[in-house]
Amino acid sequence: MDTLAGHQDIVVGVDGSEASIGAAKWAAAVAQVVNARLILAHALPQEGPIYSPAAVMLQSQFLNQIREDGEAIIAAASSAVAEKFPSLDIESNIAPGPPTTHILESAGTARLIVMGSTGAGALRSRLLGSTALKVANHATSPVTVWRGTVENPGPDQRPVVVGIDGSPLSKKAVEHAFWFADEFEAPLIAVHTWQGASTFREGGAGILIDWEAVEQEESALLAENLAGMAEQYPDVPVTRISEPGAAAPVMLKYADDAQLLVVGSHGRSAMAGAVMGSTSQNLLHHAPCPVMVARA
Repeated sequence: MDTLAGHQDIVVGVDGSEASIGAAKWAAAVAQVVNARLILAHALPQEGPIYSPAAVMLQSQFLNQIREDGEAIIAAASSAVAEKFPSLDIESNIAPGPPTTHILESAGTARLIVMGSTGAGALRSRLLGSTALKVANHATSPVTVWRGTVENPGPDQRPVVVGIDGSPLSKKAVEHAFWFADEFEAPLIAVHTWQGASTFREGGAGILIDWEAVEQEESALLAENLAGMAEQYPDVPVTRISEPGAAAPVMLKYADDAQLLVVGSHGRSAMAGAVMGSTSQNLLHHAPCPVMVARA
């Protein structure tokens, strides 16, 4: 089953940075597999105020230049993608910013939005760019924030790691993770975490808890959330991880050898409509590989 069926486009934000080129290549590989159109979206700087006829002329020249620069950025991304995927349907979408608004408007009911982890002006580090974070916070489609190397952007056959907490968005993340692992013939690592004895002070309420029973209940919850999906995707090898601890640090333990982390935008304790929870935000900032955030 294609969990993103009914949506035809994959939208990727491009800004001329290496991260956006890597994101475009990754998105193109997914688009090729699902027979989707790839839309390269680039936002131009917004127009400023005009105070005089001379300013009008200067601004016109400036706008022409940034339009040319934007078209060059799109052309470079399109060329990088077309070199590896010559038969892929690629379209471009250039419009005034702000970038977050333009990308979200370009996405519409897209199957997937893909963003580079850092923008053209970002420090060369793992810090997450503000546009990527805003898009991941406000999109209705799943969002993948890409990290990796432009030369080998993926996807590949390394494991897909999915976080499970029993929330509706967690179940959607499981669907996306199984689908992705199946399409790219990758194994799946399903991670469920829970509050363990170390959370309680020594000699406190924790001594009254049957931790063996808790562990069995949490393992059962993990199995329940995987029920049906393993049968639907019998060719996907699944490793189940259920252990005490905070979700993000535990998932990051398994991320070094993973090609993708998949997580819901917020968990069981988040209010409806709230921005992303701490786990998804933590992973977006610190994961060494792409992170897919299930929004719907």
